Amino acid sequence: MQSYRKTAFICLLLSSAIIAYAQDKGKALLKSLVENPGDDTAQIAVLVKKSMEVQSFNPDSALIYAEQALTIARNTKHKAGEANSLNRLGVVLWKNGKYDRALKFLLSALKIREESNDRPGELACLNNIGIIYSDQNDNTKALYYHFKAKAIAESLHNKKFLSIVLSNIGNCYIKLNKVNLALGYEMRAYELQQSIGAPEMLPNTLSILGDINYKMKHQALALDYYRLSIVYANKNNDQSSLADTYNSIAVLYKNINKIDSSVYYAKNALEAAKKAKYPIAIYSASNLLTQIYQQSNEHLELLYLKTAMAAKDSMFNVEKVKQIQTLSFNEAARQQEIAEEKKREADERLVDLQLIGIAIFIPFFFLILLVLSKGRTHRKVIEYMGILSLLLVFEFITLFIHPFVQRISNHLPILELFILVILASILAPLHHRLGGWMRKKLVHIEVPHKPSAAENKPVDTKAGSDLKK
Repeated sequence: MQSYRKTAFICLLLSSAIIAYAQDKGKALLKSLVENPGDDTAQIAVLVKKSMEVQSFNPDSALIYAEQALTIARNTKHKAGEANSLNRLGVVLWKNGKYDRALKFLLSALKIREESNDRPGELACLNNIGIIYSDQNDNTKALYYHFKAKAIAESLHNKKFLSIVLSNIGNCYIKLNKVNLALGYEMRAYELQQSIGAPEMLPNTLSILGDINYKMKHQALALDYYRLSIVYANKNNDQSSLADTYNSIAVLYKNINKIDSSVYYAKNALEAAKKAKYPIAIYSASNLLTQIYQQSNEHLELLYLKTAMAAKDSMFNVEKVKQIQTLSFNEAARQQEIAEEKKREADERLVDLQLIGIAIFIPFFFLILLVLSKGRTHRKVIEYMGILSLLLVFEFITLFIHPFVQRISNHLPILELFILVILASILAPLHHRLGGWMRKKLVHIEVPHKPSAAENKPVDTKAGSDLKK
């Protein structure tokens, strides 16, 4: 089935919600623009909002609005506005099959949002990037980005965004033929959308549920989901979702050999896709019609084949594929650098905590030594603990200054050794003196009594005996 193109409207909704989150309410922004035309933030927000509003029926205008917003943001060095504009451009270009350019803009937006710690903005970019990789049939990489988006949506406790990401994850799993996983995620998305009252999201989710049930050979239930999706899509004037769902129905009918019904829905899909300027749906519908007319009508077969090849070439020519591969490689390298930097920071924090712990322990150890020295603890124990406390102090000093020595010496062993020798020449005598002071003050060693000369004079025992006589 054509489920791999079910995410068109979802990306638009997510981008709209993110911008609304970052810029408050659209009405307030419009009012701000009227009252204060010089407000760059308001101008950017209004242009982005206009781009979203015309996306479904006028992609060219959507692109112009987004480019104007980006120009203002860059001229005024408005980073948040630049990220919003880049994300909007990425969505418009992706929707029109310009995957290489779309990915470039979305990755640029993601970098800005990561640097500014804009979590809702990261959520939008990650989800959109995942959709692009899914459209390239790289669903493993798509799931990597979608699960990162899922973690952020859960941390923000935002059910609306979470339902969008869950639906996209289900869509990836069905393309990987993991139907049970796809059903689980898609039902969670559907339940969330029902609970929060988000009918604008239902066309995509219902259509994917139809694809899942078709894969499970529940054709009647699949058709029920498709028809319900069409009802919601018509209410929202969502031509992209209509094109996807019509394509799925056309494939279903072709596979059960109801050719007339298949042609009817394929032509409806092609018409809706052309209205939305949705190349992947144009390709799917025209390719299906080419297969149907392959041996029955050579003229129509050639007509639809040309349409299909033109749409495919606009999306997947060699240069664009190479550009996407290059962008993917560069982004993987950037993410690796970010991961390594986080690891270095974590290691540094661990070292700092250990140094703090040692710095707290040394005075505590010395205090215990003072208490013991006032009691009846054996002097050998006190002497040993005194030496140990001094060793702790001086080794801690060496440990603490060693990173500074490395930076000063630029990690040159000879220079590092020279600096450490100088420090040792200063610390060693100090250590010796403090050791003597510790023995004198804490150990209380008694100085042996030396007898005087008078005390050393021998006693005349004979005189004493005469006196007695």
